[in-house]
Amino acid sequence: MTNIYENNLKLFTSSIQLTANDVLLEPTKGILASRKDANLNATFLYSSPMDTVTGLNLSQALLNENQAPVFCRFSSDEEKHESLTMFHKEKNFWFSVGASEEDYQALKYFFSDKKSSVNISVDVAHGDTLHMHKIYKMYNEASWCRNLMSGTIATSASAFNVMRAGCTHIRVGIGPGSACSTRIVTGCGVPNLSAVFDVWSSFQDYPNQIRPVIIADGGIKTTGDIVKYLSAGADAVMIGNLFSKCIESSGWKTNKIKKLINVLTFNIMCKNYLYKQYRGQASKDFQIFHKGYVSGTPEGVSGKIQYPTNNVNNFLKTSKAAVSSALSYLGLKDINHLNPQKVKFIRISSASYEESKPHLLNKE
Repeated sequence: MTNIYENNLKLFTSSIQLTANDVLLEPTKGILASRKDANLNATFLYSSPMDTVTGLNLSQALLNENQAPVFCRFSSDEEKHESLTMFHKEKNFWFSVGASEEDYQALKYFFSDKKSSVNISVDVAHGDTLHMHKIYKMYNEASWCRNLMSGTIATSASAFNVMRAGCTHIRVGIGPGSACSTRIVTGCGVPNLSAVFDVWSSFQDYPNQIRPVIIADGGIKTTGDIVKYLSAGADAVMIGNLFSKCIESSGWKTNKIKKLINVLTFNIMCKNYLYKQYRGQASKDFQIFHKGYVSGTPEGVSGKIQYPTNNVNNFLKTSKAAVSSALSYLGLKDINHLNPQKVKFIRISSASYEESKPHLLNKE
């Protein structure tokens, strides 16, 4: 076990920072008689608090499966109130707020006549600032704040800063999201697999009761990426794009012409009449839609999703099956055993990455 961690430490502390496509996990002797014997009793999937991802329906679907929705703070006031009313007592439900005191005062009023609490996610792009430290401390001292998630950070120093300010959950990932252009626009960020490993390494000797929960945010393109981030030290991953393609996600719009054709043909033609605009929350389209103008330089992009291609139950079933299979290859039996002390990373070349992809000679 020590040799595995020393190998990973040497790999991740080299001068080159790594992302998921740069590595594979080395298989070893399996201990599971069947992949069905793998223990996946953990909340390891968080939804991104984006306006075209997490609303009421996705929240309910994820809670039903013991996973964690992070409700979008840009939803309507009615939807936010409804989400709090419906879900605030759920241990895996997270309510997003911004960096202003207005959100704090609204929540304080909501809980003024209730003897209960809610998980709070402070949804900001740069989670380690002096202003944010004040915001964290304010929520941390509120009796109705059960757990507190930081804005995004990318280094172990920032992780310590937000933990000291009161955060129990740390969101790691500046710039890796599919709709994010922060690294291109600003030149700032850290490849996220290295960032997660760095943060995990900083807290590995902490007792479990005070060690923060690490959430890898962004860059999840495949189920294999989920396994890699968990193995690098994340307790969970936050997903936007993949959840946005599920029918339960928010933001779907109706193509009226296609729907009319569908009705007239008795559901034979144009079955897929739903579409949405998936966009980063710092994108030009998002700012114009929610603010009516563009403030500063956009740090996100947008693109059209033609129709829903998945549902939450199927996505979770596929993800859990993939993790179970990974545990079998890695000689483990419990999802909580995925960490840099038990899973060996190997760096690969671009040719190795291409070899990893399906490459049939003829596609039918």
